[in-house]
Amino acid sequence: MSLLPTCPARLPALDSAVSRYLRALRQGAVPCRADRDPDAQTANYRQALERNELRAAQVRQVLDSIGVPPVQHLAFRRFALHLDKLCRKYSGRTLKARARLALDYWTATGLDPSALRAIAREIFSLDPSA
Repeated sequence: MSLLPTCPARLPALDSAVSRYLRALRQGAVPCRADRDPDAQTANYRQALERNELRAAQVRQVLDSIGVPPVQHLAFRRFALHLDKLCRKYSGRTLKARARLALDYWTATGLDPSALRAIAREIFSLDPSA
């Protein structure tokens, strides 16, 4: 299952990273999960890489639309990955509270709160300020 319509130029890099990971798993250089299923672990790794690529593209699109300089995109991308993890771990009021804390934390690091709220709203359908 692919999470995103990956850019064809990025596919070789993604495939290369996944094959290196599988090779490292089989050689024992990377710890294997308790179920000892390297193929399932590699599939999860691929899915995480695809999700990371998707989030990067979404963040870039949101930030470009509001005029944030490209030099600042990496910090906002880290915020988006933080929210992505929160969305996978929590739901409901807990998610909203954690997202509000994340917004406060990343604002304290010097990022523009309106851009952070735009990422939360447009990518994750969250309104942490409410």
